[in-house]
Amino acid sequence: MEIIIYITATILLWALSASILLPFLIFFKLNKTYRDKWFSWFFVNLIKPQLSPTLARMRKHAFNLLKEHLKGRKTNIPLEILEIGIGAGSNLKFYPENSNLTVLDMNESFIEYFEENLKKHPEVIHKKTVIAMAEDMHELEDDSFDVVVCTYVLCSVKNVRSVLNEVKRVLKPGGKFLVLEHVMYPDSTWNATLQTLTSPLWNIYFDGCNLNRKNDEEIRKTGFSDVVIEKSYPKDIWMYIRPKIVGIATK
Repeated sequence: MEIIIYITATILLWALSASILLPFLIFFKLNKTYRDKWFSWFFVNLIKPQLSPTLARMRKHAFNLLKEHLKGRKTNIPLEILEIGIGAGSNLKFYPENSNLTVLDMNESFIEYFEENLKKHPEVIHKKTVIAMAEDMHELEDDSFDVVVCTYVLCSVKNVRSVLNEVKRVLKPGGKFLVLEHVMYPDSTWNATLQTLTSPLWNIYFDGCNLNRKNDEEIRKTGFSDVVIEKSYPKDIWMYIRPKIVGIATK
C-alpha cells in the first residue's frame, strides 16, 4: 500500500512540476541565491518542525555513538569540533562537554538561524564561521580537529569524494568523523527506482539534495583507518529519505 502512495506522489510531483510549478522550478534552477534563501526558510519553518522528533532521535543516537568512541578523553581539554553544513545548528544540544566549535556552510542564509540557536547553548564555544564549500576547506589547517561532524550534508555536496578527502586532511591523527546521512535503497528495488525518478526534481526543490547516493560506500573507500557504520530504515520518516546511515570513521 505504501509503495502505491509514493508512486502516486512521484507521478503527481512530476505532473505539477511540468505544469503549474514549472515557472518556480525554472526560477529556482537558475537562481541559486534565492534557492538557498528559500531552502533555509523552508527547512527551519516547515521541514524541521514536522520531522523534529524523528531527526532529534537520530541525532542523539549519532552523538551517543561518538561519545562511545571518545571514551577516555580528558574532558578538561577542549574538544576541537568542525561541523560542515551547520544549517540551523540542530546538533548543538548534543555536543560533548567542553567543545570548541568551528562552523562551515556554503549556504550563508542559514547563519542567522544558527546564530540565534547558538544563544541557547552558551556551553558551546563558537570559534569561527567559514562560508565555503566543503570540497575546498583551504581556510582550515591540516590535522586541526578532533572531530568533524556531518549530518545530512553529503547528499547535497557537489563532489562527495573531495569532501571526504578534505575531512581526512583537517582531522588530527586518530580524529573521528561523525556522519549521519540518508542514502539510496538497495539496487533493483522499487524504492530505489522511485528515488532515482524523484531525485532530479528533489535536487532543485531541496537545494541540491540527491536521493540516490551511496555515501556509506564512499566513506569506506576513502582510506580511514577504521569505519563503523549502522544502517536503518525508520518507518516514521518519508520513504524517499528513509534509508539512514550513522557511523564513525577514524583517521
